Amino acid sequence: VKDVSGEALNKFLFNENTVDTVLQDLMEKGIHIEGGDTIGKTIIFAKNTRHANFILDRFNTLYPEFKGKQADVIYNGIKYVDDLIEKLSTPDKKPLIGISVDMLDTGIDIPELVNLVFFKKVRSKAKFWQMIGRGTRLRENLFGVGIDKESFLIFDYCGNFEYFRVNKNGIEARMVKSLTENLF
Repeated sequence: VKDVSGEALNKFLFNENTVDTVLQDLMEKGIHIEGGDTIGKTIIFAKNTRHANFILDRFNTLYPEFKGKQADVIYNGIKYVDDLIEKLSTPDKKPLIGISVDMLDTGIDIPELVNLVFFKKVRSKAKFWQMIGRGTRLRENLFGVGIDKESFLIFDYCGNFEYFRVNKNGIEARMVKSLTENLF
């Protein structure tokens, strides 16, 4: 797998056509609930806060009927971020789409999640599998009485699966010697 430069990746991530295509893929091909009328709970993993805000702006432009209702950004520094996470985690509340910057990658349990959009490079194998784990929670009756969640979809726009196919262990953080160890 050829590694892409930061500049090339930024041109890809912050390109209106690219973001529009990703959002249209999600809205057309993603798993829907309520008889197919509504996109199911979704996490879009964004690169940084600027990227998350850009994605939300494009979503609101493409789908003005859902502006302020179906999608929101979730990242550290937002005053009401805990409230947003709680709403995303509650089955009948909105937002349905959380555009996350490192807030929903690990440690969140939302059984209703049916779509995961990898819109950033991930190079830590442990983190990658934690992120995938967000979709593995079981949920009874998600699609109606007796129709349980049996699967979820992953949209991978940054070649993460290909990267880990070639680099089985990814790039894990190395143990760094402490200042005391280095001095002595």
